[in-house]
Amino acid sequence: MRLFLLSTLAILFSTIVATVCGQIAQTADSPQLIESRELTLRVAKLYGEHKYDEALPLATRALELAEAAVGSKDERLIPALINLGDLQVATIHFDNAKASFERALSIAESNFGPEDLRVARPLDELGYLLANKGDLGKSADLFSRSLAIKEKLLQPSDIEIPRAARILADIYRRAREYDKAEQLYSRAIRLYEQDGKRDAELVEALNRYRTVLTAENKKDEAAAVQARIAELSSDGGVVEGGVVNGWAVKLVQPSYPTSVPRTYGIRTVSVRVTIDEKGKVISAKAGPPPGPDMSYPAFAGAAEDAARKSLFTPTLKSGVAVKVNGTIIYQFIAR
Repeated sequence: MRLFLLSTLAILFSTIVATVCGQIAQTADSPQLIESRELTLRVAKLYGEHKYDEALPLATRALELAEAAVGSKDERLIPALINLGDLQVATIHFDNAKASFERALSIAESNFGPEDLRVARPLDELGYLLANKGDLGKSADLFSRSLAIKEKLLQPSDIEIPRAARILADIYRRAREYDKAEQLYSRAIRLYEQDGKRDAELVEALNRYRTVLTAENKKDEAAAVQARIAELSSDGGVVEGGVVNGWAVKLVQPSYPTSVPRTYGIRTVSVRVTIDEKGKVISAKAGPPPGPDMSYPAFAGAAEDAARKSLFTPTLKSGVAVKVNGTIIYQFIAR
C-alpha cells in the first residue's frame, strides 16, 4: 500500500536545486561539474518521458562526476543523491535507493547539523521508502523528526507544517496506532483551517480523520467530521459522499499496468470522482502519490479510466437527484 502527498516530480525539484547549487561556491569552468549539470538536465527530461531505465545510468554518472569535482562529503552531492535514489525507487532497486537517501541524509547532517531545514528533505525521502517497504516504525521516526524541524524553523502559518503532520498521521493510521493518528489529523486540520485552507488537502485530511474515528468506534465524532466534509464540498448542489465503492451499480476494475513490473506487489490508488444526477462519473482524478514514485502515473491512469467507466446509484437530497463528490479506492494486485 502507498501513502499520501508530495509531488511525483520530486526529481525535477532536485534538478532545480542541483542547478542552483552548481552556480555557487564552485569554479565555473570545472569540466566535471559542467558535464554533471548537463547530465542532470537530461535525466530530468527522460524522467518526464517515463524513461527511467535510460535515465538511471546518467544519474549515476552525474553523481560520479560531481563527486570527482567536489569530494565525497560536499553538500552539492545531496540533490544528485536524491535524484539517483528516486530513479532507483522507480526501477525497483530499493536497497540501492535506501543507500542513496541515507548518504544524502548523512551529508546534510554533517554540513548543516541535525536540526537544519535542509535535513528535512532526505528525512522525508527515506521515510517514504521505508513506509512503502512496510517498515512503518522507522518511517514514523523519520517523519516525526522532519515535522519537528519544520515546526521549529518554519513560520507557524507555513503550509508544510500541516502537510507534515498529515503525512505522519497517515503512517500511524497504516500502523493502526489510531490514537496517535487521531491527534495528528486533528492538529493538521486545525492548521489547515487556521490558514484559511478550503481545498482538496483539507477535505482529504478530514476524510482520513473520519476513517480513524470510525476505526475507534467514535461514531458521533465521525458524523461531525462527515458533516464538515459535506459543508466544504457542497458547491452548487454537489454533496460529499465519502468512499463510494459500495454505491456502485457497475464498478469497473482496472488492470495491472503492463509497463510496471509485477514485483511491485500491491498498490492502492484513491480516485476523486464527481458523479452526476444519473449516477455517471463525469470527472475522475487520482489522488497524489506518497512521495517520489515514478510508477504512480501508470497506476493512476488505469484507475482513472476504470472510474470513468463505472456507474453508481443516483443520490437524492430532499427528494431531488444531486451530484456527488466521492472517492473510489482501487487496489492493484500483481498476479
